[in-house]
Amino acid sequence: MDSLSELVRLLAPSGTVDLHCRVAGAWSAHNAQAAPGHVPYHVILDGRAEVLFGKEALWVSAGDVLLFPHGAAHTIVGVKGRARRAAESRSFNGVITEITVAGAAAPLDILCGTFVLGNSADILLRSLPEVLCVTTAPRDADTASHDSDWLRGLIGMMHVEADRPQPGGAAIIADLSTALFTILLRTLIARGSVAQGLLALMADARMAQAVDAVVRAPEQPWSVDRLAAVCNVSRATLARRFAQLGGITPLELVTTLRMERAARLLRQDELPAATVGERCGYASQAAFGRVFKQHFGMGPGAYRRRHREQRSVAPDTP
Repeated sequence: MDSLSELVRLLAPSGTVDLHCRVAGAWSAHNAQAAPGHVPYHVILDGRAEVLFGKEALWVSAGDVLLFPHGAAHTIVGVKGRARRAAESRSFNGVITEITVAGAAAPLDILCGTFVLGNSADILLRSLPEVLCVTTAPRDADTASHDSDWLRGLIGMMHVEADRPQPGGAAIIADLSTALFTILLRTLIARGSVAQGLLALMADARMAQAVDAVVRAPEQPWSVDRLAAVCNVSRATLARRFAQLGGITPLELVTTLRMERAARLLRQDELPAATVGERCGYASQAAFGRVFKQHFGMGPGAYRRRHREQRSVAPDTP
């Protein structure tokens, strides 16, 4: 399995599409700060919009996909004007909530949703900017043109399913939005669109070899020297590039991936904690337990018990 596929499996993303907005009158919508691990996104199907976040503003147009990696509060302004805000109608079509605002201006057509990531979200989201904009419009000499085609195709299918509800539509949109998350990551890596973080390391030809090696087999006895050899660079170069691009050390990446594998095994299997530790590269249960507690704030046994309790009450929780 390639490193991006393994990373997505680790993150266990799920996607939702919550709103389909068609607005041609004076309209704006504020999005509050999202919960940790929740990444709001907006797909501009047609028209233009201004997005305000913090003290910054960004104009987006048809074919753009906006991501808010840290769930930052933001406001989308569809149509400006001195006129009184137009009446907004809402209706649930069986799959998605539709918002319509009538008016004479050029309409804005937008899908709004959220990507929900697993416990490992921080490894991906760390060092990412407040907002990322991925354009799906064709570009000359686009090295990621194939992914742009995929993005447009996926968005088109999501649009059709949201616009013309049919049996199974909600499940199809959920799966398409999860696939959209992976394609967006692949496009960001291929275009080198991210200056810092794990995606920046994966976009660097040499550092990507170290990331790939660790993601594939975090349980191996990795050292800085061994990872430097994988990349065919010096130990100092590896450490410097990881700090510059990723904002982490090579061994921090190893520990994080080991801990996330351990957490997944504890949630899914009945393996003894010592066996889980061995499978994640720890020779002793004590060493494994110490690192696990530093990472999650509780020991492996307590973590497993808490997950069982959460799972047992989940079906009855509103």
